Amino acid sequence: MTRVMFDDLRVKSMPETKTGRKRPSDNSLLQKRNGTPPAHDGTKEKKKDTRQTDDQADDQEEKPKKPLKWTPLKIIGLIVIALILIGLGTIYYIYAGHHATTDDAYTTGHIHNISSRVTGTVVAVMVDDNQFVKQGEVLVRLDPRDYQVKVDEARANYLQAKANDDRIMVVKGNGAISQQDYDQSQATLLVDKAALDDAQDQLSYCTICAPTDGYVGAKAVELGNRIDVGGQLMDVVQDAWVVANYKETQLGTMFPGQRVAIAVDAIPGHKFYGWIDSFSPGSGTIFALLPSDNATGNFTKIVQRVPIKIVFDRESTLGYESRLVAGLSVESSVDLISVTKGQALPQNQQILKDEQSHLQASATQP
Repeated sequence: MTRVMFDDLRVKSMPETKTGRKRPSDNSLLQKRNGTPPAHDGTKEKKKDTRQTDDQADDQEEKPKKPLKWTPLKIIGLIVIALILIGLGTIYYIYAGHHATTDDAYTTGHIHNISSRVTGTVVAVMVDDNQFVKQGEVLVRLDPRDYQVKVDEARANYLQAKANDDRIMVVKGNGAISQQDYDQSQATLLVDKAALDDAQDQLSYCTICAPTDGYVGAKAVELGNRIDVGGQLMDVVQDAWVVANYKETQLGTMFPGQRVAIAVDAIPGHKFYGWIDSFSPGSGTIFALLPSDNATGNFTKIVQRVPIKIVFDRESTLGYESRLVAGLSVESSVDLISVTKGQALPQNQQILKDEQSHLQASATQP
């Protein structure tokens, strides 16, 4: 009994080994002395199971993959896809060879600035923003009373001068008046007549009318405003066309009269048509505020762009006249085979004639 207790004390006081391994536990020593088998360690079994699982995963990865089977249906599908891609590429190549496209384009129009020719107070504004007006339609009226007074005064002076001239004409034949007095009377009559005409013109300027058909924009006049000479009142925008800036390398096969397909970003889903009207007399850099000077410094060649005027076909713009305003982004595509040797096709020639006759009729209207 005393020996067993001594062994227990020796085991408990056993220090750790020099290698850092801890002494065996009391239970393990007692089990070894009594001949009892050690208990199973669950950690070792878990490590063993994990090792077996990794070995099984490695075996599965090492198994070769089955080769892809090329069934007739898959082969036919790949052939069809290849034919479709080849067809689309051919169509694009043919289209690109016969069309010149650019998205560097915009709409513009005739913008007529409406201003006053006389000073006055606004007594009536006859139009509103974005309203369509006809040529000669009254836009603004100024207070005419001050100018009416000037007209009456000029008319009185003219009538007095005319009466005096009539009396001189009666006595001139009798020699009662000299030629100098007669000439002075005629000069006074002409001066008073000119003053009357000028006063009437100033009075007529109190009524400001539209110079042409178009839409009212940038309206800045209101009832009661005091207007100075040249004061900006509003704009009247007439017509709309496209200015497309094509590269100089695209102009070799372009001629006036060629058909153009036009897509306006503000009106999706509708394609407009037109034709080339004219080419700008210079590239965009020529008319820039600071034109480039290639005669100094190092030279780097840059492809220039030339503005081209494209006129809308009126049949394609029916119902969209009010939506085709100046400043819209446009993509244009010129059909390069619609004209041969610079001569417009018959249908384009007829369109040009109709447009010219329309412009002439508009110009001759009172």
